[in-house]
Amino acid sequence: MEGLFILPTQTSQSAPYKSVAAALLFCVLLGPIGLLYSSFWGGFFMIFLGIVIISHLFFFPILLFWIACCIWGVGAVESYNKKILQKIQ
Repeated sequence: MEGLFILPTQTSQSAPYKSVAAALLFCVLLGPIGLLYSSFWGGFFMIFLGIVIISHLFFFPILLFWIACCIWGVGAVESYNKKILQKIQ
């Protein structure tokens, strides 16, 4: 009975890479909520900051905030992927 159940083995001990394109898409569409894909604490911080900025209802600061989320998201994914690559080498 032991031979019937074969568990998959992981050949690499590193975490999978995150997609920069997916991070950018999430951030463009969802703003700070999309940033949670790239950086949990970054997304958490920007959600609360976004509540403050959006509550003032100024268009220009909201636009800058959204762009900042996109830049932070792409940068966080690139940083994450570099760390994973350094662990492999």
